[in-house]
Amino acid sequence: MPHSYCESVFCQMQALPGGRVIRPRQFRSAQTSQGGSLVPIHEQQRLAQLEKQIRSHKGCELHPEWLNEYLDLGLELACRAGERRLQPLQESWLTRLYNTLRDATFNTDASNHWRRQCLDYLYQPFFALQHLYRAKPERRTHLGLIVHEFTLASRYLS
Repeated sequence: MPHSYCESVFCQMQALPGGRVIRPRQFRSAQTSQGGSLVPIHEQQRLAQLEKQIRSHKGCELHPEWLNEYLDLGLELACRAGERRLQPLQESWLTRLYNTLRDATFNTDASNHWRRQCLDYLYQPFFALQHLYRAKPERRTHLGLIVHEFTLASRYLS
């Protein structure tokens, strides 16, 4: 299982100046101070391709390489957003990872083996979001929701 976790980013969260909320789509073509794109298009495309594979997989074979690459890429994007103090974008990347794996876990068309494997990988975005939400008291309801969903998924496939 992947082990990339950007702990320092999650520990150094601060509110955006002026309390602005910036939506993730605004960053797709945003430029960094070095002139490069904040999120290269090939990374966005690869993440979307892996999401489609993970959500629609119906076979009995397991694909940890898909899940490893998906989490490595998604957590890296979340870390980059956190390093740039773009917390709404960081939360968006983590939520995207969590929702994809959660949906695959509850996909009754998929094999039980695949669903269990997705549940095994779900803990990474779950704990990253949990850490993020604990630092933001205004997100307590979201924290409660993901804890409830994670608990249901664990019981459902046990």
